[in-house]
Amino acid sequence: MLSKRIIPCLDVKNGRVVKGTNFISLRDAGDPVECAKAYNEAGADELVFLDISATIEARGTVVDMVKSVAEQVFIPFTVGGGIRSVEDIREILNAGADKISLNSAAVKDPDLVRRASEKFGSQCVVVAIDVRGRKGGKIRIASTDTSFDGIDETASEEDNDKFPSGYEVVVAGGTKPTGLDALEWAKKVESLGAGEILLTSLDRDGTKSGFDNVITRMIADAVSIPVIASGGAGKLEDFYDGIVDGGADAVLAASLFHFGEIQIPDLKAYLSGRGIPVRTMSSTLSLWQSLKKDPQGLVPAIVVEDSTKDVLMLAYMDYEALEQTMATRLMHYHSRSRNELWKKGETSGHFQHVKKVMLDCDRDTLLFYCDQDGAACHTGNHTCFFTEVTVPEKKND
Repeated sequence: MLSKRIIPCLDVKNGRVVKGTNFISLRDAGDPVECAKAYNEAGADELVFLDISATIEARGTVVDMVKSVAEQVFIPFTVGGGIRSVEDIREILNAGADKISLNSAAVKDPDLVRRASEKFGSQCVVVAIDVRGRKGGKIRIASTDTSFDGIDETASEEDNDKFPSGYEVVVAGGTKPTGLDALEWAKKVESLGAGEILLTSLDRDGTKSGFDNVITRMIADAVSIPVIASGGAGKLEDFYDGIVDGGADAVLAASLFHFGEIQIPDLKAYLSGRGIPVRTMSSTLSLWQSLKKDPQGLVPAIVVEDSTKDVLMLAYMDYEALEQTMATRLMHYHSRSRNELWKKGETSGHFQHVKKVMLDCDRDTLLFYCDQDGAACHTGNHTCFFTEVTVPEKKND
């Protein structure tokens, strides 16, 4: 079994993360940039960013916000809401997203899924399918026995013909029915080139009553692309059930994570303890989580030459710099002036090879012992600390 993914969802309206029940009674859950940054550090496997009002209000996703969020995360990142054309998709991907999510636009113009997958690759194209259960109709009860086919005896023949799965696709935040059967639509978007399906039960969304594992299993069994279960998680067991009973490749939640009811590391530990393979947090990410950052989210790094114990320089790190440093054992920093990753020695050849890393007692400063190639300072001096400051003589009282 492949590792199962844990995905927080950032539903955004008017520049704020919100969460409610069935997309109504929304309450504020924070700044999207800060939320994204926190989830990245907490060990989330991916993020989904949805501008939930974009389609209704006929406006595009706020690209500047996408750029800001993308700057804070180093895990796969999906963006949806108000995306209606290949040009919109290009703009979102160029802003920093790894994938885009199509919902209403795919229903209105199914060929957009094909055009997008051919242009950018199916791995970039997620089709979000929002569903509601329909009374009557043939309903397959979730079961590991694929030969079992439970039937609702009260179903009318008319409903059976129109919604054989028992579920209808809805769009625009659940406000508009489409007349499409959920299972048939899932099969169609796969045939058009979708690389993944984000399946949300609007009957369960925000209710904390558990994922709808009936339709999740139905679709997961019918398609070969990954299915993300969304809508209804309320406790740890729900995530397990969504994976085992629903057959989901990933499980998504919002309010449980936003309001601290379930912590992502605790959820991963729970799933792992029940035999579900999950991606564990790296030691570097665990270290970064424990550090105290300055208001810009940076940590100072003092560099000492390992052989002479000379203090060479002081610079700053964000998570990306620390991650690259640990992975390559070459010092990387965050340039505050250029606001970008900086690999020491990339242009000068004066690399710093990490030998040992120490942490101070307040957990707000890192100390690196390195072998220095050439001069550490851009002036050509061996160390940046070459200017002596005169200390006044102590006056006698």
